[in-house]
Order: sequence, then structure tokens, then C-alpha cells
Amino acid sequence: MLLTVFMTAEPQSYYLTDESEWHADSMPHIDAKLGNCIFDSDWLEGEPSAFDTGHRETARLLETNVGVSPTILGEFDPKQPGKSIPPDRTVLTLFEKRAIVAEGKLVRIWPHRHEARPKQESAGFFAITEGTIFSHLRVQLYDEINHAVAQAKVLSARMNGSPVIVVRFLSQTDWY
Repeated sequence: MLLTVFMTAEPQSYYLTDESEWHADSMPHIDAKLGNCIFDSDWLEGEPSAFDTGHRETARLLETNVGVSPTILGEFDPKQPGKSIPPDRTVLTLFEKRAIVAEGKLVRIWPHRHEARPKQESAGFFAITEGTIFSHLRVQLYDEINHAVAQAKVLSARMNGSPVIVVRFLSQTDWY
């Protein structure tokens, strides 16, 4: 079932599917900061922040224990992270950016676009948000987008409205 929502009211979480696409009429500017995992490189310089809601296409993010990359739009050279993200006894994880929640409300959702490698029955959803001064916070969510968004809305509301990025796991590699 294809559900593309074109309405002003926020859709109920239980109606959301992998094909859902929606954004609020008035998208708030989200002034949240995450540590960046890219050092000494101009790769992704000037690209939208991980919390950006203005892009139309479903994007990706890279994450290490140090931080989260800016939004990756379009295709990229799979060797580029090796040139831009220093190895640091961590895991390099590639996520599909699926939704943004702020003030306990859905702000934007993008449709599923990128396949997990290796292809898995359920790759899993996570919430990424600001954490401590040392790193961001990542929390595992349910395996379906409707439940993951509902959980992210609760997390955001309980964290005094902090913005949350809902991401879907695509792949990871040891990064030493």
C-alpha cells in the first residue's frame, strides 16, 4: 500500500509505512548540534546538517563514536569515508535518514529508498539526538517505521522537546 500524505495535519503514527512522505507546513529551524565524524576534509562541507528538514530526497548519515556526518544527498564514493573519517577504534555505521521529530511532534518523514547491505529482513531503526558534551545519544527503536516514529515522539517529549532523527540501519564496518 502506497501512502503519500499531502495534508497539513500531522499523520497518526500508526498510518506510517515505508512509502510515507510528509512534512509540516511550517518546518521549524532546528538549532541542534552533533559532533561531526569528519575531520581534516572538505567532504560534505556546506551540506545540510543531520537535523535539516529542507531536502526532498531520502538521505544518509554516517556515524562513529565521535559524531554524525552532515546529510549525504545522492550517491557517494564508498572509498570517501576512508579519506575523510579517521580510524579510531570504533564502528562506522551508515544510516538512512527517515524522519525528524521535534517538540514531541513529527516534522518530516522521507520514504524508504536505500537497501541495507547485506540485505536483512529487518535492519532496525534508531533515534539519534544530542547527548553529552562528549558524544551524541543513539537509542534503538522498534523495527517498523510507524512504531519507531511513535517512540521518537515520546523520546523528544520526555527530553523537553529535543529534536530526534529517526534513522534506519544500512551497514557497518569496524573502523580501526
